[in-house]
Order: sequence, then C-alpha cells, then structure tokens
Amino acid sequence: MKKATAIFLSVLTVAHFSSANSLEDRVNQLEQKVKQLEDRLNQLEGRPIIQNKQKESILLNENKPAVEYVLLEKKFHKGENKLYDRDDKILFVFNITSNFKKDVDVIYGNLIVYDKNGNELLVQPVKVYKPLDILKTNKIRPGETFRKTLEIIYEDDKPNLRYVKDASLNEIKVELKFNKVEFSDGSIEFLN
Repeated sequence: MKKATAIFLSVLTVAHFSSANSLEDRVNQLEQKVKQLEDRLNQLEGRPIIQNKQKESILLNENKPAVEYVLLEKKFHKGENKLYDRDDKILFVFNITSNFKKDVDVIYGNLIVYDKNGNELLVQPVKVYKPLDILKTNKIRPGETFRKTLEIIYEDDKPNLRYVKDASLNEIKVELKFNKVEFSDGSIEFLN
C-alpha cells in the first residue's frame, strides 16, 4: 500500500513538473518533492524525520551564549567517612541560565580552573542538570536560572588541588565550557 501510494505520488509529481520552465527548475522542484515524500514515508513508518542542513537556531537570543553562569562561591567539604559521603570535595556553587528555546535534561562540559597568571590547574568533566524534585519538574526551562553545585574530589597529594582548595576566588579563574546538550524531547546538540 505504501509503495503504491509513493509510486502514484511520484507519477503525479512528474506530470506536474513537466510544465516547469527550465531543466534546473524541474530538478530543484523534484528534489523538494522527493524530500517531502521521504519525510511523509518516514513519518508513516515511525522513523524520525531528518532535519535540513540549515537548522533553525536552538537559542533564545543569538547574541548570548547557550549557557550563562555566575560563580557564587567556592567552599570545601570534609567527607564524613560514611557510605554516601566518603570523599573530601572542593565545591563550586554557580547560578546557571539556559538560553535554549526548549527544555533541557542535561548539559555536558568541563569545569576548568586557572591560576591568576592564566595557567591551567585542573580540568574536570561536568554534567549540569537540575536535581529531581517531586513538586517541580527537573527539566531546565528556556531562560531559566537555577543554582548548581559542581564538585571536584579532593586529593591532598595533588599540589594543584591543594592550591585550588586554599586559594581565594581572587587568586583563581573558574570557567565552564559546555560542549553537548541533551534536550527533553530526545534531541542532542553539540556546542562549539
């Protein structure tokens, strides 16, 4: 049934486009029609529709970064030697704002710490998401700002970690570089 419908539409399309002005116009029109037919067939078969190469912007405002952040504080947490709290940690508390047009589940990237001379002290992969809350959604809404604590496990034998632990915020620069986002609708985007 699907093949018969596709063949019928193809014959109808060829007949319609035979009256087009030039060969180039007819080819362009046929390419557009074939793409539409492929999308319809994929939709009928339950397959995802392949997006055009020219994507619509995923950002609320092109002049702003995809994710904005403000470092509020750095603190140290001493582990209590319990099952769920064994490690000492350096904690960075941020306000994070999503500038995406749709709901986000997780944003991936790196937390990078530099000394005041610009030397890289450490790089820590991070996942930014909202914690599960029974009363509210854990999706990050478009334009929403929320508080997120990112942690680095502290090891006393590493001098760079000791420096980061003891330094004030005036003595270090903390940066978040995001590279991937998973949206709530299941789509994924890679960021520059």
